[in-house]
Amino acid sequence: MNKSTSLYLDFLRAIAAFGVLLVHANQPWFSNGLYARPELGHKLVMIFFVLSGYLIAFTVEKKNKGPKIYLVDRFSRLYSVVVPALILTFIVDSVGEKVNPVFYVDKINAGNQWLRYLLNLTFLQQIWGLCTKPSTNTPFWSIGYEFWYYIFFWVLCYFKGARRNLGLILICLITGVKIILLLPVWLFGVFAYKYSIQPAISRKNGAVLFLVTAGIIFTLTYFWEFSVFADRFVFGKPPLFFSSRFIFDWVYGLIVAVNIYSFNVACFEFNVPTRIVRIIRYLSSITFSLYLFHIPILNFISSLSFYDRNSYVHTVPILICIILLVAALATIGEKQRNGYKVFLEKAMNSLTPKTPDGK
Repeated sequence: MNKSTSLYLDFLRAIAAFGVLLVHANQPWFSNGLYARPELGHKLVMIFFVLSGYLIAFTVEKKNKGPKIYLVDRFSRLYSVVVPALILTFIVDSVGEKVNPVFYVDKINAGNQWLRYLLNLTFLQQIWGLCTKPSTNTPFWSIGYEFWYYIFFWVLCYFKGARRNLGLILICLITGVKIILLLPVWLFGVFAYKYSIQPAISRKNGAVLFLVTAGIIFTLTYFWEFSVFADRFVFGKPPLFFSSRFIFDWVYGLIVAVNIYSFNVACFEFNVPTRIVRIIRYLSSITFSLYLFHIPILNFISSLSFYDRNSYVHTVPILICIILLVAALATIGEKQRNGYKVFLEKAMNSLTPKTPDGK
């Protein structure tokens, strides 16, 4: 992957993550609508799905370490953020409920919270008819999708013949319809990478295609909700919940994938200052933590009601403080990843039958 494409992917990831933060900062209990409109959030998650598919395909292609290490890498990456996020959510929401119980009445589902946490820890929170979050932490829904896409790709890459077919069928039976409905969005990212290895179009055509798809993405992102087609599927309602608008998500994901593909084909060369590159790289590195950490912190601050919700002067510094806090927590979580890797490698080795020669 060339440096420009890598930087562009990091830029998209940062935009998507910080965009989700601004979407949630738009809620009336925090800012009375000063920030990004709520309908933008789901589209930003679709960008995450495409990026994930692209990067996982790249990693397997260029750094293929076998099926066991693939699982170790994926589990360690997830749990290094998921576990701290669950702990943070439990602590912050528990304190918040004590401080201002009225504020949390409509934000935490009553009963079975330990079961909800367990389901989210094991990535089962979105299978079939389930749609549950740990306390107030809504963004966990997408992790219940992405984990299964990792497993789907693992089976696709490392199994053959009947075992592969059986594995894919088993995943579908475990996950249910709604997770599979958004699988094409993730796979579009995989295809974007695969086809960029030997592109079928010239650099010039790639540049034109990039500009066209960028314009379409901007239009769909900011103006689709004002169209007559926006209410054809009711988003977030049963039985499909976050997959309710899957047709739009397919189209949107495909266009994002083509945009990334065309950027790579065009081989754009930008003279970006080193300091800006470092900032983009760093912001991209904390996006996963920002995505899973920000909601409980945002809710807790909102519950304290010590600031003017209608003022940028008050709310912007709060958002900056949240980002700084998440950055610190992300550093701690990242340091734990190696520990998860060691533990998971030992667990994998203990479960793997040894050959007669002891290997």
